[in-house]
Amino acid sequence: MSEANKMYADPQRIGWRLIARAIAVFAALLTALPANAETVRGNPGGQIIVFALHVAKLRAADEPVAFDGACDSACTLYLSLPADRLCVTPRASFGFHLPYGVGAEQNAVAADYLISQYPDWVRQWIGEHGGLSRAIVRMEADEAAKHLPPCGTLA
Repeated sequence: MSEANKMYADPQRIGWRLIARAIAVFAALLTALPANAETVRGNPGGQIIVFALHVAKLRAADEPVAFDGACDSACTLYLSLPADRLCVTPRASFGFHLPYGVGAEQNAVAADYLISQYPDWVRQWIGEHGGLSRAIVRMEADEAAKHLPPCGTLA
């Protein structure tokens, strides 16, 4: 079998190609749907790619996001939006941890992506609290309010 045929016969490569195509289709669907202002409450996070695509859509639509409860894990990607489009209530909190669920290499790439997307103040806060680890480290509303406006003040 030729080297090219081996590459296409590799189930892992086929799986990644299918995932890449599915992401492209999902991104196209998200772009076609209208974005709306959001209020985040009790969001446990999920797959980083899903949140990354949604945040990109909100960024393009210049939509505001209000934090009025817990925003954990991949949900914290909302913090990569411009600060003037975000607001916090006294009930807001953010839970940060290392990504998990796929292979070690993919988890490391996901962690690098998360850190690269956060604004400087979030990266600094994470660093001051030991960095990303398997345990959730929680930023409360009072800390976030040093960098984000209170809800009710968005333009």
